Amino acid sequence: MSTVAIDIKRQPIPFRYPGGKFYALGLLAPFWQTEHDEYREPFLGGGSVFFTKAKAKYNVLNDVDSELIITYQTMQDPLKREILLNKLESEIASKERWKEVFEFKPQNDIEIAYKYFYLNRTSFSGKLTSPAWGYREKRSLPPHRWHERINPCGEKLEGAIIENTDFEDIINLPRKGKSTLMFVDPPYFSPPKKKHYRNGFNYEDHVRLMESLKKTKHKFFLTYDDIPEIREMYKWANINAAEFFYRVDNSREFNGSRRIGFELIITNYDIQKQLDIFNDKLNK
Repeated sequence: MSTVAIDIKRQPIPFRYPGGKFYALGLLAPFWQTEHDEYREPFLGGGSVFFTKAKAKYNVLNDVDSELIITYQTMQDPLKREILLNKLESEIASKERWKEVFEFKPQNDIEIAYKYFYLNRTSFSGKLTSPAWGYREKRSLPPHRWHERINPCGEKLEGAIIENTDFEDIINLPRKGKSTLMFVDPPYFSPPKKKHYRNGFNYEDHVRLMESLKKTKHKFFLTYDDIPEIREMYKWANINAAEFFYRVDNSREFNGSRRIGFELIITNYDIQKQLDIFNDKLNK
């Protein structure tokens, strides 16, 4: 089966995130069209899919990165969101200021969110594993416009359950509605554990994820790097090949251009009819 890209309305995304799926949203969109009234992400990361798709009745969002989750929870709360905006509205983006914020020691959740958001927006490729100054004039979003990301994203987060726990806890939660859909976007299998992620995976983690998904009764669509190990591990599921840009490779190694990567979109449900419908619409 082949996937089909569709046009979608681009929504504000709060963060620049290594491995984020912003550039794959057109390919992923058919997979979230399946019927569901509960939506879960065990690996929220930059949240590109959640912030783009229609909001479900129930939403459970999770990530093991505690500072990322504190930032999301701060954005979610209207009062805390306003305080965060007030702290950021007069900021400047300079290498000197970046260093000051990098060395700043937060004392509470709002200060953690302030530091995380500032460094994410001004660090090279948004990477916080080994952060480096990466703001580019005329290309990076300036601080006086950061509210354009924080406000709409914070409003969409309102009412969602936001957790900071292991992915199995989220996968194994009892269903809240009639039908649950999960988007599962784990760390890539092939890079070294700490290359791009603050909390990477080892081999046992990848196996544990596979076993959890094999047992779940919830629908899921899962993205992974297209390598023989993953194809073998998920041979029991529906495997769809796709090509899209890696945000994580927006680096000097590739002369500033994003690299096209080969990935898999794996599901435990058949979406062939949906893909045929999208193809028909595109060809009219």
